[in-house]
Amino acid sequence: MIIQIDGSDKKIDVREGENLLNILRNEDSDVPAICGGRGTCGKCKVQVLSGEVAPITSEEMKRLTSSEIENGIRFACRLSILGDMKIRLLHKTEESDRKSKLMKLPQWSFETINEYIHKQLEDGFGVAFDMGTTTVVGLLWDLRTTELIHVIAKTNPQRVVGADVISRIQYSMKSEESKNHIHELIIECLNQMLQEFTKVVKDKSLLKRVCIVGNTAMSQIAQNKDVSQLVKPPFPQGIFALQQYSGNNSGLEIPDDTSVIFLPGIGGHVGSDITAMIVGTNIRNYKGITLAIDIGTNGEIVLARDGELVSCSTAAGPAFEGASIRCGMRAAKGAIEGVIINDSGVELQVIQEVEAEGICGSGLIDAIAAMLDIGVVDETGRILELTEAVAAGVSKVIATRLQKTSEGMQFVLQYRYAKDPIVITQKDIREVQLAKGAISAGMQILMKEMGITKDSLDRIFLAGAFGSYLKISSARRIGLLPNVALDRIHSVGNAAGVGASMAVLAKPYQEECQVIAETTRQVELSMHDSFQEEFVQCMNFEKVY
Repeated sequence: MIIQIDGSDKKIDVREGENLLNILRNEDSDVPAICGGRGTCGKCKVQVLSGEVAPITSEEMKRLTSSEIENGIRFACRLSILGDMKIRLLHKTEESDRKSKLMKLPQWSFETINEYIHKQLEDGFGVAFDMGTTTVVGLLWDLRTTELIHVIAKTNPQRVVGADVISRIQYSMKSEESKNHIHELIIECLNQMLQEFTKVVKDKSLLKRVCIVGNTAMSQIAQNKDVSQLVKPPFPQGIFALQQYSGNNSGLEIPDDTSVIFLPGIGGHVGSDITAMIVGTNIRNYKGITLAIDIGTNGEIVLARDGELVSCSTAAGPAFEGASIRCGMRAAKGAIEGVIINDSGVELQVIQEVEAEGICGSGLIDAIAAMLDIGVVDETGRILELTEAVAAGVSKVIATRLQKTSEGMQFVLQYRYAKDPIVITQKDIREVQLAKGAISAGMQILMKEMGITKDSLDRIFLAGAFGSYLKISSARRIGLLPNVALDRIHSVGNAAGVGASMAVLAKPYQEECQVIAETTRQVELSMHDSFQEEFVQCMNFEKVY
């Protein structure tokens, strides 16, 4: 039996009864499976163009719209092969350069970097990798001139087995074959970047150093280590330490004498990417109190007071990446990234100014903040019904966008000809409440650990691509950020990539990473007495009078 993918000449030989998602995983096709193939996320959609297929399942009936069913849309994870088939992949993502635009070494770092370079007099190139759960960024640096030569951002191919860290740990633990497969996915991604970098530098032998950062699970998987020890605390201390390999022992296609360094992490849930973020933002050396947050699938938080560092990680889930959201998508062409709602209508900002196809994380936060302000969502997160909204003073133009469905209330952001509208559902808002509640609770607990309140914060740094494209006022409105003056909140770009780059350029920053990893205290939220109470309190939105 043969499966043909629309738009590709490739034909895949398969056996009757095989699962389509497993087939596509083995072919390294970019099909998201946020739930790990359990049929609960609804993101592994494919369109069956021809061929015999099994009857639609109850999970698909619940999550697919009538028009999707009519057009042959199915979940790959629920589809068994009955015969020859032609399909179309619906979620193939483009490589995005949004993260690649967020890189600049801080001016204060050059004194240490230049001093080290003048001592070493080393010719060649170094590569820094920031292995994010969603995106992997590679940066090629000239070790003599400190010039950033090339930047590449790729979708993390491990998303085909799960969108979040937990699902990837679970997949890795299934079998030795799964463990090797998820390891090979990330190594192949890094090797593809290294091949592109080699084309730029012409001579592979000029690649002298590679520094790699990521959350603890990502780092362990990239080293093909057992991740079962990350399932629950206490975590073995040795797994967080700096690891160094020669090229031939790293799995990377680089010369044997190239040094490969995995920078140290802080704890089981706070990885080397946060160590690098601390280095890249220099918060250890700021006077006063600094809160640094990297918001993504995980929300890592660091609180610094005059050199004292305390950290935690919250399981925000994939909502801010556009996953687990009815019309959610990555921050790519066609994604709504900004929303304004007033009495006369809804204005949308769409990436690349094309027809909207869905909504990404920054647009989602913008939309919910605007829905709160216009009065169609109350402080508990409940979407009002049309009559309630009109009685509360919402204009009829806006109130008519409120729709009651069999799955609950939804608000229409955009009507589309011959397509389902783009909506924010009640479930979408609950997903955001869970995510922002977890992050906000983490911040509250760290502040209590230091005996301070939000009013004591001198500055807040938002790290990562999501934080850089986020409208800060909207994030503050929904309670994702503390309610402090906007001029105290600053986006700092890809701080993890900056810290990894500083470490590849100058060994003293590798040593600083080691000190930070050893001295930063991690608060394990899952074992903290107050977390559940804080989490529940932080789920609601603040009432604005």
